[in-house]
Amino acid sequence: MRALGVLLAGGRGSRLDAGVPKALVRCAGRTLLDRALSVLRESCDEVVVVAPEGMSLPVPARERVADPPGSVGPLPAMVAGLGARAHDEALVLAVDMPLVETAALARLRARRGEALAVLPRPGGLAQPLAAWYSNRARERLALELEAGVRLVTLAVERLGPVWVDDDELSSWPGGREAWANVNTREELAMAESRLAMERR
Repeated sequence: MRALGVLLAGGRGSRLDAGVPKALVRCAGRTLLDRALSVLRESCDEVVVVAPEGMSLPVPARERVADPPGSVGPLPAMVAGLGARAHDEALVLAVDMPLVETAALARLRARRGEALAVLPRPGGLAQPLAAWYSNRARERLALELEAGVRLVTLAVERLGPVWVDDDELSSWPGGREAWANVNTREELAMAESRLAMERR
């Protein structure tokens, strides 16, 4: 099955106060963009990076997909990325998840079966931006967007996904903490500390 990696990299990173887009914030010596691309390239046959057209990122033009003009939130970017290349299934990943491991994403992929999507739900919170999707999911998500849905979690819940909860996630590489986003300086420091511990 041909797998497409869709990296959502359009965040401005204002809460990180780093003076650069979130994708270019450094975490334990590497940018969030570099970390996420490494994971996606190990997991997928092809990768696209979705970000605003004017955002300067060190990504080849052939891998860039522009956010739809005037769009708000990750759902339009996700739909654009899923529609960018032919695929059998896709791994959608937010750029601000430096702790997610390739092995855990492989475990997640294996749980999808015939469902339109499979999502981790660490701590009971759905994580649609570190999830696998069938090639049939894009059309359904686009219809939700056209109907006025703006919350990506709501749109994805309507796909009837397979959920993977803490009892399973805790035994996977990285545990349930691996699925956390980095939105603040404190969260960035915690991620760096965890990565430093893993290198010991």
